[in-house]
Amino acid sequence: MTGTPAQRAVLATRIAAAARIVPPVWPLERFVAVNPLLGLIDQGFHRAVVEAQRWLGAAGYPGVAPGPVAPRTRAEEIDPHEASVVDRLVGRWCALLVDDHGPAATPGDAYLRWRGLAAHDPALRRRMGRRRLTAALNELPGRADDAVLAALDAIAPVSDPAAELRGQLARRPGWAGYARWCDEWATPGDPQPRLRLVELLAIGLATDGLILAGGPRHPSPSRMVPPGTPWPGTASAAAALAEAEAAYRARLLASLDRRVAHQSPDRLAAQVVCCIDARSEALRRHLEAVGPYETLGFAGFFAAPIRFRPSDADESYPSAPVLLQPDLEVGEVGGPSRRAAVAAAATLEALGHGPLSMFATAEAAGWILGPLAAARTLAPGRRPVRLAPSPGRVDAAGITLDEGATMVEAALRTMGLTAGFAPLVLLCGHGSTTTANPHGASLDCGACGGNRGGPNARSLAALANDPAVRAELARRDLSIGPEVWFAAAEHDTTTDVVTMLDAHLAPASHRPILARLATDLGVAGQRVAAERLARLPGTGRGDPTRQARARAGDWAETRPEWGLARNAAFIAAPRALTRGVDLEGRVFLHSYDPAGDPDGTALETILTAPMVVAHWINAQYYFSTVDPDVYGAGDKALHNPVAGIGVIAGDGHDLRIGLPWQSVAGPDGPYHEPLRLLSVVQAPLERIDAVVARNPVLQHLFDGEWVHLVAVPDPHDGRWWWRQPSDSWHELASGNGQPARPA
Repeated sequence: MTGTPAQRAVLATRIAAAARIVPPVWPLERFVAVNPLLGLIDQGFHRAVVEAQRWLGAAGYPGVAPGPVAPRTRAEEIDPHEASVVDRLVGRWCALLVDDHGPAATPGDAYLRWRGLAAHDPALRRRMGRRRLTAALNELPGRADDAVLAALDAIAPVSDPAAELRGQLARRPGWAGYARWCDEWATPGDPQPRLRLVELLAIGLATDGLILAGGPRHPSPSRMVPPGTPWPGTASAAAALAEAEAAYRARLLASLDRRVAHQSPDRLAAQVVCCIDARSEALRRHLEAVGPYETLGFAGFFAAPIRFRPSDADESYPSAPVLLQPDLEVGEVGGPSRRAAVAAAATLEALGHGPLSMFATAEAAGWILGPLAAARTLAPGRRPVRLAPSPGRVDAAGITLDEGATMVEAALRTMGLTAGFAPLVLLCGHGSTTTANPHGASLDCGACGGNRGGPNARSLAALANDPAVRAELARRDLSIGPEVWFAAAEHDTTTDVVTMLDAHLAPASHRPILARLATDLGVAGQRVAAERLARLPGTGRGDPTRQARARAGDWAETRPEWGLARNAAFIAAPRALTRGVDLEGRVFLHSYDPAGDPDGTALETILTAPMVVAHWINAQYYFSTVDPDVYGAGDKALHNPVAGIGVIAGDGHDLRIGLPWQSVAGPDGPYHEPLRLLSVVQAPLERIDAVVARNPVLQHLFDGEWVHLVAVPDPHDGRWWWRQPSDSWHELASGNGQPARPA
């Protein structure tokens, strides 16, 4: 069958609609958290959960046991066992097709390459015989979309085409999610291997036809779940979730009500801008307790969406939120020794992750690396956990004056830092150090696309220190005095060590301030490490920094840090609302000055970008905890990496989505408390309403109850307001977080 252009266009639309049931799955090296029900965001939380129950067999509320799954395709209605055979074959083929070093590594259409693989597949040959298999493959259309059209046409009397497409993708959500990333998110120059949704569907449908050529065998209509039917226990589980969320809301607001007013020091030694990442909350709290510092929160890419090229690399990588596609490239300039050292470290790191390269390395260099491996196994804490950047600089020559000034202005105005500058402003990105961890990027900065945030901090600091940029900012009514110096740093969230970056570029007048800040950050980091390690299983007594380094360097450690487990809230407000309050590392903190934002421009940016990313993170932790079998990546100890793009658990056949079980649970069960994100904003209600009215994404999140919204127009009067899905505000009764009366 050869489809017409109109038929192919309709098919493309249907495939895009069918793919809404699966989340896009980023490659491991750029792993980013995402709401697994992102495609159903417009349906509201409850309806989306019920839809996922039907198609994926996934629990969406805590405490709901797995239930029945609808026969999602004609293959499953015919014989579940045969459908399982198909799924295993398709999964095995996909793993070969995306491996750019494997036997199917030739470029081009994955569907056409599959036809070559299938002709020699021993399982198919045993079932069909070589001649019959060859004839059947030769009869298939030459294009993937035509193959899908032909398959749908053949089963049209007994299957709805839209349901068949969705069911095909729901049978293998991991591979479908990766294919969705390839279709919707990958850039044209992306080096990752490609697998398009239409190719995956063509392979799946064609294999169904090959395996099930004999016709129906064991129909199982009893497995059908009518559309819109929730599983038993869903209503009570939904009520229990709402009760748990109300309890946390009450505790959080009560702690903010009990905050102690802090007198700002007469002279600030420095202002430290950290990522909004919840792991930065403890560092900010302890640093402010150590010395005369003011801390602020801003998304960790620091309004610098860039492609960064390290000094040892020939290619750049995107370091920005995945909602953006940066085209500004920033390079790192360093000496030969720096390039050689980093290149060697990068090579060893890469060799430590590849499933095949690990064996090749052991054969070729075992006499060198054998003692090192033994040392890392027996005494992991005695090796350096990272290479601190040596003297060098970032080269932002490709950024125009207008672009550079716009980046700096956007960052400063959004966080409300437009006056009262300290002599030193430190931009502190973050990253995580782990060893032999395929999901290591999940612990890095989500605002940087699953990368470390140091390059972005360095880039914005370099721009903010540029005299031409400052002159342009002055023309835009944003003056930064000549006595102010911007510096960069990076917080390692596994070791809680903060490393100063490019400190050698600071003027002599600021080096004493930098030295003092470095010392105080060391003290704060030790306190954070002690606090954090107390919550990690398997830690003992002793120096917390040394223990943290040991966990970071131990390639047998499945839980080097908790990451963002137990995240629960997002706060956009001046630091005065939260300063001195122990938020337990559960809150994303974004600085916001409502007095300096009368038209709501900064608030709109915060709610539609950083808060949306916080929701993605919160939702992934939520669903990975609620149903780890469907939404999680399974046990780390069973992971088999696949071509650098994902993992398969044990002898499974589908890519695993979401977070490993060790990221959300300890030896005694779940550690993460699955709650929907609570967003707290200090701003007039009218301003918030205007921002929500302009942005459908916020309407979906708030009205669909994916995110709960609480506002405090004036923190001095102690009145909190909760936005209801009906677009009305109710005052929360003091002390219990429950609605008292409407606005």
